[in-house]
Amino acid sequence: MPCKLSWLKQELLIDGEWDGIDLEGPLRHVKAGIGAGSSSLGDAFWITLGAVSLKLLPAVTEQAQAMRATVAFDSGIWTITHDLLTQEITFLNTTTGQVETLPLVAEGGERSAGSYSVELMGIPVVETARGSVTVDSVMTLLYLRQVHAGHTVYGGANANDLGVTIEVCFGLLDEKAAKLKAQAIAAKNRATKAATALRKAAEQRIADGLPTSVDFDADEARLANALDAATAEVLRLDAELDTHRAILTTRTHEQAQALQRAADAGTAADRTQQTLAPLYEARGQARAALARAEQDARQRTHCPDCEQLLQRATRPVPTCGLCGQPDPDGRAARHAQQLIAARTALAAVEDKLATAQADAQQATNTLTALIGAAQKAASRCDAYRTAEITPREQAKSKAAATAAETRAAITAVRDRRKELTRLSDLERIEKRTAQDAEQARMAWTVAEGDAQHIRKQTAKELSMIYAEKVIPMAPDKIRHASIDPKTFTPRLNGRTVRQLALSAGLINIANIGLHLTLLEAARTLPGALLPRAQWLDSSLDGLGAGDEGNSLSARALQIISATAAQDAQILVATAHDLPPTPGTVTTEHDSHHPVIPHARTTDNDTL
Repeated sequence: MPCKLSWLKQELLIDGEWDGIDLEGPLRHVKAGIGAGSSSLGDAFWITLGAVSLKLLPAVTEQAQAMRATVAFDSGIWTITHDLLTQEITFLNTTTGQVETLPLVAEGGERSAGSYSVELMGIPVVETARGSVTVDSVMTLLYLRQVHAGHTVYGGANANDLGVTIEVCFGLLDEKAAKLKAQAIAAKNRATKAATALRKAAEQRIADGLPTSVDFDADEARLANALDAATAEVLRLDAELDTHRAILTTRTHEQAQALQRAADAGTAADRTQQTLAPLYEARGQARAALARAEQDARQRTHCPDCEQLLQRATRPVPTCGLCGQPDPDGRAARHAQQLIAARTALAAVEDKLATAQADAQQATNTLTALIGAAQKAASRCDAYRTAEITPREQAKSKAAATAAETRAAITAVRDRRKELTRLSDLERIEKRTAQDAEQARMAWTVAEGDAQHIRKQTAKELSMIYAEKVIPMAPDKIRHASIDPKTFTPRLNGRTVRQLALSAGLINIANIGLHLTLLEAARTLPGALLPRAQWLDSSLDGLGAGDEGNSLSARALQIISATAAQDAQILVATAHDLPPTPGTVTTEHDSHHPVIPHARTTDNDTL
């Protein structure tokens, strides 16, 4: 029996306050205009239950700390709280007090919140290699999203998961049969892979010229000799390099010593040059003193005032050479002595300076010789490295590369040798996997039983319901409607879903009719496990405007209202008016009265 699923309330925790919208009623009409946030409300409900294929708008995630949904199942009324920070979902049965807290994304084999929600709906959680029953795949059958209303059928779930979910929800396969089918498909894939590997290995051996073991032995022996020769060459060059590197090390040490001697000589030359400066200064001072002494001792022949020739008189006492007056203090003699002393001092300074200059020149010559010796030592090192070491290093690199290439060639020969045994291994694997695939296929055939007949019969019954729902919506456009037994997707007038997507309006009609068919099937078909509920979000927006669009919308709404019943629930979010129907609850919302009352709207996102 299908499980009850009834939406009672959806709330958001914003700034510490819970608030939201009541959803109770067999036919709940959210008359939402642009900016009311009905799409965000529908996505929030399924995310609260654990769906991972949906994303909340940034305007919601930036404000809300948690989401809470109140839902009625057969087991009672449950309050489901999704903590957006910890990504954990708490399930509370308000009738029995049972509490379960599960992660949104399961790790390490633990159960996820989405799988628990699926179990509450009465649907077994089947996991096979072909696909799984998930809350996202179940949601796709129960929730017509606005983003998918005019583009595709279903949408939002993995195709393999959706296929398994449809088979389980309509009783086409039980859990055991679903696993056997997945095992049969996996075994067939393994057999195909093994056969392909065997074929490629045989083709490769043919391309290699079908070598034998003798050929492989000869190739490996030849390559082994080449490897030995290359390895011996590397060892020989290593020995020679060790000898020449030792010689180069000695010459490098000699070069370093020559450089050190040149540096020491440069320091000594700098010191001798520094001693010349005070001697040059002393020589200048001695020359100045000599010039003053010569000036003082020079005989005057003319008067400094009138420039007349001075006349000298012979007197018994020393006289002044300028004026001829008596010179009792002997100033002239003193000036003569000072002149002699100044000349002697200048000669001494000149001797010291000459000696210092000779020492400086000797230090400079020594520095020049030592620099030349250091340069010569460096040239000898470079020449020795170029002549003796570099060629051997290049030869060693070449020999090492040859050895590496030879090793790779030997490895390739050994790998090709393995093909001889690998072919037999692949043949054995191919036979075993083919047998396993045949056994799995037979097991699936036995387990399948009348599954194909049940599938066709179920598709036929769904086609009858689908035709009853969708043809009255557009009787002038739709002549024939059916459900494909392979994919369980609708066909209108013999056209596929991909073709319908190119026809304005028909894809919306197809989606609405399909979801109403799923609801009717959940209520009437024996063995169907789908919950008796449908959430249709903005599904009439693509039907066009004018008289034709209004007519399509009115007929679609009439079919939606006629499908509503006390044992099921339909939630319709659309700005259109529903025809008067008993049990219909309508609430009006717009951008000034959003479905999340206490949320703050932004310029880019609507809540």
